[in-house]
Parts: sequence; structure tokens; C-alpha cells
Amino acid sequence: MAMRARLVLAMAAAGLLAGCTGDSAKKENIEPPTPLVKFEAKVQIDKLWSTSVGDGSGVTGAGLVPAVAGGRAFFASIDGDIEAYDSLSGRRLWAKKSDSFSGGPGASETLTVAGTIDGEVVAFEAETGAEVWRKRVSSEVISAPVLIGDKVIVSANDGRTHALKASNGEQIWAADRGVPLLSLRGSASPVVTNELVVAANANGTVSAFAMADGRPAWEQRIGVGEGKTDLERMVDVDGRMVLLNGDLFVAGYESGAQALTLDGGRTLWTRDMSSVAGVAAGSDAVFVAASDGAVWALDRRTGGSLWKNEILLYRMISVPVLLGDYVVVGDVEGYLHWLNRSDGAISARTKLGGAGFGDALLVVGEVLYVQNRDGSVGAFRLRN
Repeated sequence: MAMRARLVLAMAAAGLLAGCTGDSAKKENIEPPTPLVKFEAKVQIDKLWSTSVGDGSGVTGAGLVPAVAGGRAFFASIDGDIEAYDSLSGRRLWAKKSDSFSGGPGASETLTVAGTIDGEVVAFEAETGAEVWRKRVSSEVISAPVLIGDKVIVSANDGRTHALKASNGEQIWAADRGVPLLSLRGSASPVVTNELVVAANANGTVSAFAMADGRPAWEQRIGVGEGKTDLERMVDVDGRMVLLNGDLFVAGYESGAQALTLDGGRTLWTRDMSSVAGVAAGSDAVFVAASDGAVWALDRRTGGSLWKNEILLYRMISVPVLLGDYVVVGDVEGYLHWLNRSDGAISARTKLGGAGFGDALLVVGEVLYVQNRDGSVGAFRLRN
């Protein structure tokens, strides 16, 4: 019953979560995307390369994202493709066909790991693509596994967090936080350090577990739902969390944005807002992609508002990422928007594919890697 409720909500909120097309914007109770405004570009963006990997995740809610390690960029598809490319030139290094991927991949210099709809975690050699191991976990995996040291940390869609051995996939520990009857279809990748694993939960909380054995360390509620019905009271944390200098920044659906201390989960500040995509954080500010398409810049220390840009309202924007002096977000039509970090002014616009991006923006060094829900993938860089 809980799974059915999650699927029903995913369909009802498809325009909010799953990169809907122009047709879906015409459905009742979904605001049409705000038309794009003309502007004078302040910076030039170079597309380093682009290609396509599989058919894309579409509106399935799969968390397919780029992973970059050891000079390689990895991508997976819902129809079972997993491929590696030279991260700068885009030359394809290898391609394999496997199961229907729904989460990831994650990567290190030696492994790339992805989750499947059937609840398996599959590891491949980073250099050759040869399958190393596969392990069944408690439920489908719709977020990217995280590799750290000799462990692979996986969030399953039933609320369980699994720690697996990177060498053979053997389970080390599992922690269960469960899921409520109603929640959005989505799952944030955990944030990990050598000591802690921090998992976002579908009940509006964030939980920390000891990396060594999975023992609970702390739990903090990000928001409390209000309203007369279960649907109105629903809160969920599915968007990207960011750890920076010992502080954890989180934003959830109808659960607010919050800054927490990593060592004990103590709340530093909170803001009343809603986000399904998550946050980016830099030394100057925390940037939040709001559920309605607004992009906020909040003071990192206090949570106070620095600026708010509403030119992308109802364009179902992606997680924000930071590259140089710019905040980058993608929208439902495949556009990537580059906003100035200091004031939110739009400075450039590029395009890749014709659907949305969700969580599939990643910055490594001076390069932005993206994966569109239509299967388009590519890399961009600011022109010097």
C-alpha cells in the first residue's frame, strides 16, 4: 500500500518532480512554465562534448546522474546501458549492457556502482567495465550509491541505508528508518564522511549513523507537515544535501531549509520554504532551488535572504550547482541557466536535450557534467 501511494503521488506530482514535457504542463492544476526572458549574455559557455546514453529516465523518478573519477565520466540508463567516457574529450572508453538502472552511478578510481529497479547494486571495473559483483538490497535504488574507502553506501527506496564492502558487495550493516504511507517518489544520496553516514528520510527527518557499524548517532526533524489531510501534511527530504566545513545544509518538500551541525545534528538556522531538488553551498551563501522554480540565495551563517530570482517559476528546475561565479540550474525544456552568485542576475543560457535534469548536474574542477532525462549527456565549461 505504501509503495502504491508513492507511485500515485509521483504521477500526481510529475510536473514537479519528473521532468515533464510540454504536454504535461497543460494538465489541470499544473502551472505552465514561465516563458524565457531575453537577456544580454555576460559570459560565454563552451560545450566540451555531448552524446546520448540510452533512452533516459523520463518520468520514472529514477535518479540517474553523472559520476566522475579518475579522468572518466560514467553514465547509466533506465534501459540498462552503463558507459564510461574520457571526462574532458568525451571519447567513449567502454559501454556495457546490464539491468534496468534506476540510481547512480557512483564512482571511484577503480569502481563504478549503480542500483537497479529490481533492488540490485551492481559494481563494474572503472577501467574496463567488467562486472565485479552484484548484491541485492532491500528495495529498488533510485539515488546514486556513494563510494568511500572500502565501503559502498546505498539508500534503498524503502527507507533502509546499506553499507556494502567495495571488494565483493557483502553487506556490512543496514539501518532502517522506514517510509510513511504518503511520500514523493525520490531519494537523496547519502552524505558520508569517514565517521558518519547522513541519510535523508521520507518523513521529513535527517538521520546520522556511525560509518563503522550503522549505530544511530543523531536524528533531526527538518519540517512538520500541517493541514487536515495526510496529503496536506506530507513532508519529504529528497533533494541533494551538502556538507561544507562541518555544517550540513538541507532543504525538503514542505519541510523548510535548514543548516545543521554534522557532529550532533544541532540546528543552526531554518527557513520556511519547499524544495524537491535540494541545495548548493559555497563560502558566500547557500543556494536553494524552490519547488515553484524560484532560486534563493541565503546567508550561510544566518539563513537570511540575500536575493531571490523568480524568472524560472514553474520551469521545474534542477538541483543548483556552483561553477566559478555562477549558480547553474537546469529546467524542464533542457535549458541550463547561469545566474550570478552575487545578485542572481541571469548571465548565460545553454541547452542540452529537451527534458528536465532533476539531480543530474555535477561540477568537478572547472567542468559541469549533466544528464538529461531524455538520455542526453554532456560537459560544459566557462570560457576563459
